[in-house]
Amino acid sequence: MTSTFVVRASAPGRDQPRVMSPRPRKVPGPKPLSALLSLLSASKDDAQKAEALDPATLAQVRIVASSPKLRTVNGDPVRAAGLGGNRNVRQPKALAPTARAHGVNYFFAYSMRDDQIGDYLDGLAELCSDPKTRKKIFVAVGTEDFTDREALTAHVERCLSRLGTNYIDAFFLEYVQRGQETEAVETIRWMRKEGGLVVGEGGRAGVDGVIRYVGCSTHDRCAGNRLLRSQRNRRGFIGEEPCEEEGKEEEEENKKDDGDEKTAKKDLDFEPCELDLLMARYNMAHVKSERTLFPLAMARDVPVVAFTTTRWNSLQREPAPEGWTEGAPPTTAECMRWALAGNEAVEVVLNSAPTTETLGAWCEDWAARGDGFAMGADEVAKWRRYGELVYEEDAPFETYT
Repeated sequence: MTSTFVVRASAPGRDQPRVMSPRPRKVPGPKPLSALLSLLSASKDDAQKAEALDPATLAQVRIVASSPKLRTVNGDPVRAAGLGGNRNVRQPKALAPTARAHGVNYFFAYSMRDDQIGDYLDGLAELCSDPKTRKKIFVAVGTEDFTDREALTAHVERCLSRLGTNYIDAFFLEYVQRGQETEAVETIRWMRKEGGLVVGEGGRAGVDGVIRYVGCSTHDRCAGNRLLRSQRNRRGFIGEEPCEEEGKEEEEENKKDDGDEKTAKKDLDFEPCELDLLMARYNMAHVKSERTLFPLAMARDVPVVAFTTTRWNSLQREPAPEGWTEGAPPTTAECMRWALAGNEAVEVVLNSAPTTETLGAWCEDWAARGDGFAMGADEVAKWRRYGELVYEEDAPFETYT
């Protein structure tokens, strides 16, 4: 086991769904961690430790995302293994710089709460403080409070100030629940237009806007499905009648069309999705998104960032569950790699490593894969069987649909 911290899977929180009432490249072989561990145990502060890391001596994560949306400002593709903040443990300041030394370039901070992830934010701010490094990393943040636009703007400003950067690569409206989809979409539209927060096509990050891409996160597959059916240019949700105001606007536009053929073509066209990115729960035990969410995400050209890839660190738990006869439970890296290999809609998989030791372990595992595929078909099938075995149909956070 690489992780021993406490799991609170039965108490929904920021990283777990709320229960709702029913509604109506070949790379060098991995190096041992001994040098890194001795460095981390030395009596130096975290900043000194991070500075001493030499990427040339560390295993490198090389498998990358394919979507053009998942690129850093300097054009580097995002590495498929991303690092997130963890509110259940105090992650060290050295974590983000260590991840960067391993090749990780996607970093997610679900909040700016110093009482929960302050040290993690300090490490991320350290990376952002170097202009050259900043252009080579993809920083994603978000907020649960997207109903108050004044508060949302203030939070964006807080993110920029706390991390010491003049732009954010991705901003997520977090944990959108069923019934909140319209409000979330309207907020994104406002961020793109009147709010002036999102960089327009051809614009420059930090000059023509402070957010490059915007998206939503959700545990609810139905909410995710409806978000993916949103359309830009104030068009309604695909498959739903537009609201009265939107219907009038569209009728006026149709009157301007020259001839029935042009009008018919317009009616058949869908506008791009309002979301640039979608964060969704996906792991060995939670696979229903493969049928209800991911096909639509691909059709709408919205890359998926998978979170809870370890099912709140329960999938790796020793001993193996009763009835499992195919060896030890999966490692953290196997959980992450499975989420990437399990469905092609998924482009980035997150893990909130609690320590540099656990981070180094999964980075070495990823590095051993080189720049090829994350997991073979037989291995994917094996861990799918494992997920079916541990799935708990009666647990509310398991069946959240």
